[in-house]
Amino acid sequence: MLSIGQAAKATGLSVKSIRHYEQIGLIPPPPRSENDYRCYPASLIKRLHFIKKTKEAGFNLKESKALLLLSENKTRSSADVKAITMQKIEELQHRIDQQQILLNSLKEISKQCHNDENAQCAIIDAFVKG
Repeated sequence: MLSIGQAAKATGLSVKSIRHYEQIGLIPPPPRSENDYRCYPASLIKRLHFIKKTKEAGFNLKESKALLLLSENKTRSSADVKAITMQKIEELQHRIDQQQILLNSLKEISKQCHNDENAQCAIIDAFVKG
């Protein structure tokens, strides 16, 4: 059993995040020691690792919870897991597409800048004109 500080160190999560995950029901309350400190068994450490990995993969807490519940369900359908993943892929692709549009727009605007000592600036003009 690990203390919350040790659990944070073992998982790479902050103590604040671990407490938050407990508060929102993402992890169950850990058992308490005689002095009322939280004690994290291996099963909760494993769960925290899972949550961290899903977050690193771009899933939000709601999606992480859905994947966590599926991971613990021995009668799960892999189609359910894939559906959540495919939805995340679509969302990420949309955000990437939007960022690419912004990048191309800024590149185009920056090409119009003379890059000299003159106060006239095509970049500022583009933002002023709307």
